[in-house]
Amino acid sequence: MQKLIAAIVASIVITLPAITNAQEIEEIVVTAQKREQGANDVGITMNAFSGEQLKELGFKTAEDIATLTPGLTANYSATTGVPVYSIRAVGYQDYNAISSSTVGLYFDGVAAPYTVMTRGLMFDVERVEVLKGPQGDLYGRNTTAGTINFVSRKPTDNFEAGVTAGIGSYSTVDMEMFVSGAITDGIRARVAARNVNSGEGWQNSISRDDKLGKLDTTAIRAMLDVDLGDDANLLLNFHYVDDQSENQANTAYNGTLHGGTEFVSPYTPLEDYFFVGETPPWYSIGDNQAADWTNSYTSLYTNKTYNLRPKRDNQLTGWSATLNWNLTDDITLTSITAYDNFDRVESNDWDGGAFNDSSNINTTDLSVFSQEVRLAGGDDDLNWILGGYYSSDEIDEHYHYFMSDSVYGYGSIPWGVDLFAATGGIHELDTRNSQETDSAAVFGHVEWRFSDAWRLTLGARYTSEERSNSACTFVAEDGSLADFLNGNFGSTLGVGDCGTIDDDPTSPTFIFAVIGTPAINDAFHVLSNTIETNRLMGKVTLDYSVSDDMLVYGTISNGFKSGGFNGANSNTTLQLAPIKEEVLTAYEAGIKATMMDGAMQLNASAFFYDYRDKQETDAAVAFVGNISGLANAPKSEISGAELDWRWMPGDGWDLRLNVALLDSEVTEWMTVDTEASAWPNTVYKDSAGTKLAMSPDLSYSVLISKQWETGANSVADISIDYTYRDETTGGADGFIVGTEDYGVANARVGWGPSDRKWRAVVWAKNLTDEYYYHSAYLGGNGPFVRSNGMPRTFGFSVDVKLGN
Repeated sequence: MQKLIAAIVASIVITLPAITNAQEIEEIVVTAQKREQGANDVGITMNAFSGEQLKELGFKTAEDIATLTPGLTANYSATTGVPVYSIRAVGYQDYNAISSSTVGLYFDGVAAPYTVMTRGLMFDVERVEVLKGPQGDLYGRNTTAGTINFVSRKPTDNFEAGVTAGIGSYSTVDMEMFVSGAITDGIRARVAARNVNSGEGWQNSISRDDKLGKLDTTAIRAMLDVDLGDDANLLLNFHYVDDQSENQANTAYNGTLHGGTEFVSPYTPLEDYFFVGETPPWYSIGDNQAADWTNSYTSLYTNKTYNLRPKRDNQLTGWSATLNWNLTDDITLTSITAYDNFDRVESNDWDGGAFNDSSNINTTDLSVFSQEVRLAGGDDDLNWILGGYYSSDEIDEHYHYFMSDSVYGYGSIPWGVDLFAATGGIHELDTRNSQETDSAAVFGHVEWRFSDAWRLTLGARYTSEERSNSACTFVAEDGSLADFLNGNFGSTLGVGDCGTIDDDPTSPTFIFAVIGTPAINDAFHVLSNTIETNRLMGKVTLDYSVSDDMLVYGTISNGFKSGGFNGANSNTTLQLAPIKEEVLTAYEAGIKATMMDGAMQLNASAFFYDYRDKQETDAAVAFVGNISGLANAPKSEISGAELDWRWMPGDGWDLRLNVALLDSEVTEWMTVDTEASAWPNTVYKDSAGTKLAMSPDLSYSVLISKQWETGANSVADISIDYTYRDETTGGADGFIVGTEDYGVANARVGWGPSDRKWRAVVWAKNLTDEYYYHSAYLGGNGPFVRSNGMPRTFGFSVDVKLGN
């Protein structure tokens, strides 16, 4: 497929000199620096997409942006419903809801600090901006990778309305609508909504006649734009998302395919095939739709039946109020007050099989309040911003885990190593995390054009943050964890008691200090920690306008991501030790050039990152073996280059090419040697020289479209895009395996009147039905699994607009 695309591009380029009547590219206006500027006039490396572009490309969610943004990846590090974003190899591969992202995600100026909040539909969007590199001055929740800004369409003075209706593969119906206009003088409103529903799942069970993957998501946004006299304006934003979709299941496979062992730990019913030399029938590669999952589980202890079919019951409700007040002709006060609440009860299956090696039900209650106030002023020669920011969030996460068929349950018995014969094993766990975060910051930003061609930008931000967490894995209703711990340590734990072992030698309740004494139960307790972060971050950018059509810039910036906690099932307290903040310093130079009388735009950049204390997943050595842990990699380096090219040579042609090159390396990190370690002794190995996880050396996207008149004032268009991602590794952590290289092609054909009052589109995604997987990892306790991409899908949609 790569050769085919390359041949197509080459043939087009060869014939392009004959094309005439070049078109001028319309520049997208962005607010990357908290004021309106042309995307090509800002000394920041970014990719910007207009709302019309996103609709034409068929993007539905925040994660879709990654498909045409080289350097940006979006995937899942495990099946917990938590998306993981990374930009230029800067990402955090933790799968817990309490983890904040290295990529800042902003919706209409409001931060969404936890990625689990971002899975709602994308609709009625004015533009999306992907800012690359640390944004350490202007953005409220400091991050190291970059920022993605989602900007919604605002209410209009004139009446506008529109409906987009579409159907697609797997009985999918996609409906979107909006209505906008003035209610009365000085008051405007806009209401938009979208629902995506599919009556048929796209994944096929390997073991039975069953399908998974139905969609049922509804999102609503209402905006009220009120003029408060001649000098002030208030924009109210109310939004709601309800997601009742089914979650994706994994596909299990033989781990020797990636050079490791076939599996990590025994699980039932693996022994039925392994001992006779047969391939387990649930192994599958090469088929996007092949997967398996557990629909229900009945406890042998309580006879209680749980619905484990992967499914969401998630709601996001929120509001924001943005006040802009012109205090003088050149000074504006902006205040953004926001609140979001996210609730979910969500079940997921990790192990890729109909057995119960690893399944979970997540119950999450998350609330985020934020307040930003800033003053801005100046003119074309000197523009400045001063501001303050405060946020407070609380998250309670209940993680009910099922693993009766794992090595911790009955999975080890047929292998002659009945680790839990005396107790019957561990079948269920109740892990609970309660986290509170308060963050406050003051910031300043100055853009000074000290000559006609030169501009200096200075920015700084001081942040003070306090994050507290209480966590433990408790004895579930079945009591199996208590039986196991009591049988091994002589404790007398019961249902509802904390079952996390205190293995900290400095603790007064250290397990080996109290074992055999009446205080043995004290060695099992909730662990509470508080971490504080105080950091000054900033940036310096110098740009030079070679001409009105060419900007050259260089920038030095840094950012930090505050420390955090392990939200996974815990066996010991050392597993829950907090990780410290990470800090990234970036050096970057770039050029933005408009050529051929505005028909061509060429943006290019090169960068080097000095990455300190990168937050990473690592094994934790516990009483039950090596399980999920977190750590800091002291030193890493990332270098790379990016190219963003667009040409509209005329006769309806639109050509785009985006390329990202990456070279990442961990230069200092001692990780857990899982083969040599045995609790309570941890042995470390040198992992310097490994690549960072999920960082493809090469990624690129090509888009070719052609529009032509078909008579009777109608216009037709056709476009094809192709996205390629190079292979990735799991870093030093063997639990995250990495991915193979893959490329996906999409195509669209549209037709409608030249005034665009309506348009019909036929589309196809994954046109060649490419088999690929966007993440791979240890599927809970035993098997290795992959999370496959969607197979080929087709659809048809009609977009109708009313008003101006």
